[in-house]
Amino acid sequence: MTVGPEPGSDGRRDAVRRLSTGVTVLTVRHGDVVHGTTVSSVLAVSRDPLLVGVSLRRGSLTSDLAVAGGMFVVNVLSRRQALLADWFADPDRPAGLAQFDRLDWRPDAGCGAPRLAGAVAAMTCRLRTRLTTGDHDLHVAEVVDGTVGGGSPLISYAAGVHGAELHEVPRRRGRRPLTGAAATGLD
Repeated sequence: MTVGPEPGSDGRRDAVRRLSTGVTVLTVRHGDVVHGTTVSSVLAVSRDPLLVGVSLRRGSLTSDLAVAGGMFVVNVLSRRQALLADWFADPDRPAGLAQFDRLDWRPDAGCGAPRLAGAVAAMTCRLRTRLTTGDHDLHVAEVVDGTVGGGSPLISYAAGVHGAELHEVPRRRGRRPLTGAAATGLD
C-alpha cells in the first residue's frame, strides 16, 4: 500500500519517519548532575567492537553531559512504558534527580546513571567519539555492559509510538537466488 505525503510535506520527512526504531531513554550522570531524555535514533554500528550510535540534538544538555561524563545508559523501553517516553520528552519535567523521583530505577554500576526498571534491555556505554552532523551530534559508544529484561519493545513509527507485538516471519535460509513471488516479497 502506498501512502502519500502528509499535507504540506514534500514527502522526504514522511519517508524518514517510516524507519521504525526502538524508543529508548538515554540517562547520564556527571558528578552530581543526572539527566534523562527520550531517544528514538539508536543503532547498532559494529559487532567487534560492540558499538552503538546515538543521535542527540546538538548543544543539548544530554549531549554535553554524555561527553563530559564519557558514559551513559541506553534504556530500551517496553511497550508498557509509553508514558516514560512522553515524560522524558517533556521539556517541562523537573531537572536533575527530581525527574526520576516517581520512577523505579537503580544506579548503573559502571557510571551511576539510572537504569529504568521494566526496560526490555539496558546498555552501559562508553563514549568513543562525537560527530557533529546537521543539527544533531552522533555519539558512537562501546557497549561495556548489558542486561535483557522481558516484554515487547516500544517502537517509533510514522511520528508516533507503538507497542510492538512480535511474530516470527518465514525467511529463506542459505544462499539460494530469489525468484518469482519471493523476489518481490509476495507470498
